[in-house]
Amino acid sequence: MSRVVNNEGSVSAALTARVEQAIADLGYQRNHNAHTLRQSAARVGTIGVIHADITNPFASAVHASFEAEAAKNSTLLLSGSASENADQQDQLVQAFVARQVDGLAIIPSAATPGPALQRELERKTPIVFIDRKPGIDADVVLSDHRTGAMRATEHLQSHGHQRIGFLGSRDSTVSVQLRRAGFDDAMHAVDGAVSTVRTDLLTVDAAVHYVIELFSNPASAPTALFAAQNLTALGAVRALHHLGLQHHVALVAFDHLEIADIVQPGITTIPQDAQALGSHAAEMLFRRIDGDRSPASTRTIPVELVERGSGEIRPTA
Repeated sequence: MSRVVNNEGSVSAALTARVEQAIADLGYQRNHNAHTLRQSAARVGTIGVIHADITNPFASAVHASFEAEAAKNSTLLLSGSASENADQQDQLVQAFVARQVDGLAIIPSAATPGPALQRELERKTPIVFIDRKPGIDADVVLSDHRTGAMRATEHLQSHGHQRIGFLGSRDSTVSVQLRRAGFDDAMHAVDGAVSTVRTDLLTVDAAVHYVIELFSNPASAPTALFAAQNLTALGAVRALHHLGLQHHVALVAFDHLEIADIVQPGITTIPQDAQALGSHAAEMLFRRIDGDRSPASTRTIPVELVERGSGEIRPTA
């Protein structure tokens, strides 16, 4: 039967006719995964995509771009969210590998690979990491986090600000670390600059509460804020509007915000190019799936500052 199903020849016409009739009578459907196990060089036509947090709009935008490139390669995506949990990320790696995916695309939730991911790296499973460096030598596509954060901070400084607050999410995340480093680069370059740093603001509400607390003492409060992640930025916007300070405290946000050009003033941002991140990651992964064994590489996507008003507010007396 298998020779008939797989068109391997060397089967008589009469036997082929009987097998095909039996297939029709039984309603048999070919098991694509089993076929792939037998012909390991063939593609399954699926890729596993693991997001650190699929609820983040940035992850959704990257996924859409990656999916468009996968469709061009007749490939379907299996996706899951690790919810910023390293163990859950490893469980998803195991689940996708068990389904014989052709490769993995991962926005990592951990600074180093877990056991399951490490096994696949040692097996040379095609894998590309997106947005965050995984702490190992591997293919990575990420934004220029450090330079973008430095430009955001320098932009605030160019409008007269010396007391600037940094709002970050998980400080264990490499992208946050790089943005913090860019912020520090700019602040250390200016004599008399005063930093107020807070990380581990994991939700919009946490950012709202912290910013309200930060401005409870106007004498020591910063005159400008750099929100290093889109959810902390949204919290900062809500808090400043709640306090009536949106026209008095400058704000620059890293990442795109849907409300950036809706609120007043508009929010000056350093948006990541999610379309470029997704498409470049897909291109890199399909190259590996097709047999490329060249050394691992990092592709850095540049970012640009978009002025909309909030980052151009000068400090009040």
